[in-house]
Amino acid sequence: MSQFEIINNCLEEIKNRYNNNEKIRKKLAKYEEPIQLTFLDTNRKVLILINKDQGIEIKDNTGDDTANVKIEFAGERVMINLFNKELGAVKAYSDGKIKVIEGNIRSLIKLRSLIF
Repeated sequence: MSQFEIINNCLEEIKNRYNNNEKIRKKLAKYEEPIQLTFLDTNRKVLILINKDQGIEIKDNTGDDTANVKIEFAGERVMINLFNKELGAVKAYSDGKIKVIEGNIRSLIKLRSLIF
């Protein structure tokens, strides 16, 4: 497994997981809510648009205040550490490094394998 060094690699991996993993696409076959990720250290926003099982688009430096799912990361390094398996999602959440600003638990469970 390769090491992720920058956030752009993590965003590309999200796209790869969707495109190359049939199990993830099946899980998201009816999902079409926008997902906004915010990185507080850089004030960077990323919008993930999933069009059911038809495709995924990641818009960097773009936010959507109406997004149904909003997740804040204390910093870009948190996501990099998650992708490198140096930090677990539950630990990051309990330590306050990840905060769910909006979104229901069912949506987040579906997204877990895609984002974390």
